[in-house]
Amino acid sequence: MPFEIITDTSAGLTYKYATKNNVKIVSFKYYFGEEEFDTYQPGNNDEWIRTFYERLRKKESANTALINADTFITAFTDILNKGKDFIYLAFSSALSATYEQALGVVKKLKPLYPDRKMYVFDTKSAAQGQALNVDFAVRQRDRGDSLEQIYQWQVDNTLKICHWFTVDDLFFLKRGGRISGATAVAGTVLGIKPIMHVNNDGKLIKVDTARGRRASLDYLVKKFGETAINPENHRVFMGHGDCPEDLKYVQKQLKEKFGVKEFETGFVNPVIGVHSGPGTMTLFFYGTGRG
Repeated sequence: MPFEIITDTSAGLTYKYATKNNVKIVSFKYYFGEEEFDTYQPGNNDEWIRTFYERLRKKESANTALINADTFITAFTDILNKGKDFIYLAFSSALSATYEQALGVVKKLKPLYPDRKMYVFDTKSAAQGQALNVDFAVRQRDRGDSLEQIYQWQVDNTLKICHWFTVDDLFFLKRGGRISGATAVAGTVLGIKPIMHVNNDGKLIKVDTARGRRASLDYLVKKFGETAINPENHRVFMGHGDCPEDLKYVQKQLKEKFGVKEFETGFVNPVIGVHSGPGTMTLFFYGTGRG
């Protein structure tokens, strides 16, 4: 039976990737004041997201909104009306109510489409970590695995999708309530950069600190070396908050030290970027566990 793979814009998948691999994207909204924008823009022009980060650098206040039920109804019924099943790989339920929203919609749709299969999976992932969940599903689909096999792989392996983050400007973590004002001021003066990851509950937590930007990037590389499984044979996903040179630096380290051959990279989507800010650097890979 034909089926579709769906995700949301937390995953930060590029338009090129989504169209090439036939992945359906459900879009969050973001706001600067009363101005509303979609966090998914068709086309290969990245100017819109560079503008987003430039406005953040000016300390403009931005926020995001939950995907509403009507958006899910439209996305899901479009697929169901074509006689197809689907799996929706959702943003971590510990960071957003999106997963529960989608479950509620599926509950309403089940009686109307009793012969269709509708899977909603909490990836407990975010940003390009969630995209890596999607990429594994795409590869399974392309080799002929069933929808049930794809869902089971996610159940068995999502906690092996390792997430590592660092940020450059503590202002955004302070504004989001993740660190105190005093910590932000002290950290800025001392050049302290937090090291964070998404844990087994799907929560974003601080696990350590590094002194200086380069040290924080090297920390991500170190964690990769400690937990990555067969890195030369797995695709690595990376995201950046409009800091492409830092992205290139980390890529170079991963190639030279661990033989990584395949990368999928892109901007950290505004869904995450609103809270992490410009200069966010992220690294996602298949490993022994999230730690």
